[in-house]
Amino acid sequence: MSKEKVIELFKSLSPEEKIEVVKAIMPEFCQNMMKDPRQMQEIMKVMMAFMGGDMATWMGMMKG
Repeated sequence: MSKEKVIELFKSLSPEEKIEVVKAIMPEFCQNMMKDPRQMQEIMKVMMAFMGGDMATWMGMMKG
């Protein structure tokens, strides 16, 4: 299945289903990211850009 098809299918899910999918893929995703610090930095930058703020603000929000 192409990544475009996966993205299309993901977008069609309900918010609850999206959370379940993210929870299911997160362990493997994080393990792979930890193997390459450059990839980890890149994904963190992308996440921060979508969520707004800098790393300190983002980490503060995560502590809740």
